Amino acid sequence: MKRTSIVVLIAVMTLAAFPHFSLACFDTYLFLQKGGMVYPYKMVAFDGSGEYTINEMRPGEPDLFTGNLNVYYGLAKGLSVQAVLTSSEKERPRFGFDEWGLRAVYSLVSQYRGVYNLDLILEHHTATDNGTSLYELSAPSIWHTQEFTFVLHPVGAFGHEMKFGLHGHGGVFYSMPAGATVGFGAEYESAQSSSNLGKRLVKGEAGTSLFFGSMLGANLFWQNELIKGWGAGSSRGDVGFAVTLKVLLQGGGK
Repeated sequence: MKRTSIVVLIAVMTLAAFPHFSLACFDTYLFLQKGGMVYPYKMVAFDGSGEYTINEMRPGEPDLFTGNLNVYYGLAKGLSVQAVLTSSEKERPRFGFDEWGLRAVYSLVSQYRGVYNLDLILEHHTATDNGTSLYELSAPSIWHTQEFTFVLHPVGAFGHEMKFGLHGHGGVFYSMPAGATVGFGAEYESAQSSSNLGKRLVKGEAGTSLFFGSMLGANLFWQNELIKGWGAGSSRGDVGFAVTLKVLLQGGGK
């Protein structure tokens, strides 16, 4: 069996074991493209992600799962949209989709002096069980210098019975030959480390993550993430492992 086939098989088995992960902190596939966070015009992409979380390292404390299904589309040059179905963090027998969301990403600055990218992102999420909604407006800055990518992503959020608040994440990533990347990220009240629609992923208000992403041939991308929660609400455990498998369908537009 070829090496790529073995890796794909392992990825599929991993997704079966770990139901999907909500609101991935970084999409490292886009970093390999040396641009911003907009998917190319007319490109269609699908991914399924899953996270396994241990909040407490003690007997009787349940391990938890969360996950999502995403579809991305390059609506126009410099504009892409995303739709998501999410299962919020639950014990294994209770897994089920209970949130949906929409996101639009617009490129404000692309490849300025061959280095800098700035996007504008508007995002909405709704919990189907209680109708709670969350809105986010953000402007990620991404710098590409040779093999390194630097990301700074501040986020403003507000929603049902929730005051406007600022949070965000950042990271540094190194692109390797053959379409692979490794990186380190840190975040405050963002994605894994905040209360999303009243449901916490890791208990700490801050978090750090190690990333590895790689192309598996021309149309598959696999990303792993190891997460640790820190700060208020954290514990000796409070760790998570996430995996994403992305299917890329190349569009005909330019």
